[in-house]
Amino acid sequence: MLKRYSIVNKLEGITLAFCSVYQIGDSQNIYAQSKAYAVQREKEFFRTSEGSFDSDVFTKPLELPPINPGIQVSRLNLCPIKVNSMFIRATSSSSIIHIGNTCNVYMDARVKNIRQLEHKEGEAPETIEEIEEPN
Repeated sequence: MLKRYSIVNKLEGITLAFCSVYQIGDSQNIYAQSKAYAVQREKEFFRTSEGSFDSDVFTKPLELPPINPGIQVSRLNLCPIKVNSMFIRATSSSSIIHIGNTCNVYMDARVKNIRQLEHKEGEAPETIEEIEEPN
């Protein structure tokens, strides 16, 4: 990997959360993984432990495209990377703000969202996934 200067005058961010990164400069490998189980209810009700990461959303292997190592790229970057100012409102769930060179990047964010709405009179009940208590 060719080395290159990264010059940043100002980087301002409000929120950085859940396996996210601000990276200024070169990096060989970046690996970020985030799993989230989100339950939204129309009526407030909290359990101390609910839900499970055993769902297919979290356990199913990620299907990656084949990598063709036969591709060769040759570059000569004589000028440094220059950034005057960046403002980032939010970076979340296995994402990256990167200014520089990187060889290998693997990012994986898996989120299971569940909404539990109250049944209203006169409406047909919809199928609702039950949240099981862990054993």
